[in-house]
Amino acid sequence: MLNKEVYEKIPYHTAFVVNPAAGDGKAGLIWSRLEELLNQSGQSYRSYFTRHKGDGSEMAARASLEGAELVVAVGGDGTLREVVNGLDLGHNIFGLIPAGTGNGFARSCLVPLQWQKAFLGLKRWEPRQIDIGRVNGEIFLNIVGIGLDAAVVEAAASKYYRLKGYLAYAFAILDQAASFHRFHCRVECNGLYYEDDQTLIALVANGRYYGWKVCIAPQASLEDGHFDLCLIRKRSVSDLFKVGARIAVGRHLSSTAVIKMQGHKFNLVPSRAMLYHKDGDFGTAASLKVEILPAALRILAPGDRINSL
Repeated sequence: MLNKEVYEKIPYHTAFVVNPAAGDGKAGLIWSRLEELLNQSGQSYRSYFTRHKGDGSEMAARASLEGAELVVAVGGDGTLREVVNGLDLGHNIFGLIPAGTGNGFARSCLVPLQWQKAFLGLKRWEPRQIDIGRVNGEIFLNIVGIGLDAAVVEAAASKYYRLKGYLAYAFAILDQAASFHRFHCRVECNGLYYEDDQTLIALVANGRYYGWKVCIAPQASLEDGHFDLCLIRKRSVSDLFKVGARIAVGRHLSSTAVIKMQGHKFNLVPSRAMLYHKDGDFGTAASLKVEILPAALRILAPGDRINSL
């Protein structure tokens, strides 16, 4: 596919921030191929490599200071989020080569999951303005939430880390579905309040997709200036399996077990400090203050209105 396009150059001063360990080492393999194509084309570029959590932000900030216009993240959702947190949003353009396990943000903005097509897009797509979010003062790209899904992310990372890719998440889902307890959650949105003591998951979505090919927020758009909240309630074990089946086929929003809202600011307050996830990474917080940053990120991506390659 790239034979005749290989000599085309990316029309920006470009830097790549690479997490070689992402996707169980897939990102490192992809980078070796990318590096070969870049060199064949005579492309001028800089490359930076992460080793520890948080390195992506530092490397992206360094790339920007050293003159990069376009900063491309090569890795999974966590790497992408770190890189964006290091950018000068008023100056830099963001690009991505999806190379993680789930690649939920790439799915949400329709960047092809094949690295060759994503690379070719960097040469052809025009920069587009998309919304991003801020949770407790830190930027995120796609989805943030508390509840069962956060517990699954944590279990996959800590308990099933020896398993590869989706297998770790599959075991974590089975593990947590059996043991996770519903909780009380207060949702504040645009001056309105909602409380539920049977909450299983409460998430705020900028994009549509989780990393597991799950379209959790079918109505979400990266360009509409607001978030979509999805709160999933659990009254019984059968409720859990029913709504799980609906989520798998994208019909969960019509379920009585799902509460949905739209807004530009949310405050999620659980009854106790809980695990939360943001773009695949996790932490602990007593509450989540989430706000939209409309059209704050310039990105090379086909987006909602343009067909991917």
